[in-house]
Amino acid sequence: MNKKILALCSALAVGSFCFSTANAAEKPVGIPNPMVSYDTVEAAKAAAGFQPLYLPSVSGYHVSQVWVVAGDVIDIEYLADGQTATRFRLRTARCTEQMNEDISGLYGVKWHKKTIAGLPVSVATVPAESKAYPDGYAAHWQHNNMLFSISAENIGQPEFMHLLASGLVELSKNYF
Repeated sequence: MNKKILALCSALAVGSFCFSTANAAEKPVGIPNPMVSYDTVEAAKAAAGFQPLYLPSVSGYHVSQVWVVAGDVIDIEYLADGQTATRFRLRTARCTEQMNEDISGLYGVKWHKKTIAGLPVSVATVPAESKAYPDGYAAHWQHNNMLFSISAENIGQPEFMHLLASGLVELSKNYF
């Protein structure tokens, strides 16, 4: 009889230990990541509820990754065709959902106001992480209740300014 009681107590103890660890594993820990990854720009557009500024593949850049940040900023990472080190992030958001006109996520850089295609654009040099890499560049601007930003790595200033002036700002002006 004592052996049966001991076996029953052991089974209950082991069972309750297993159940308590299963419940503990289900509880979330920490702050949830506000960046949700999507397979396509179209899927991110559907999730956020608006059309982002988008650079077509004919430009020589292709989409690498797409996120929606906190449900209201679409963040698209592009890589240069044939040059995986050259990359940039293009962000789009509606003005009504943001507290600030700068959606770049860059802090501690000095912004300089320029007029590009008739729009005020803030442009900055972003210091490289080490001397082994060139500095990067960033810009942000607003048009028709939409906010835009770009930040780029491993790109020369002339190429960045050409991409900004002849591509992105012009596209935002014509399509938003």
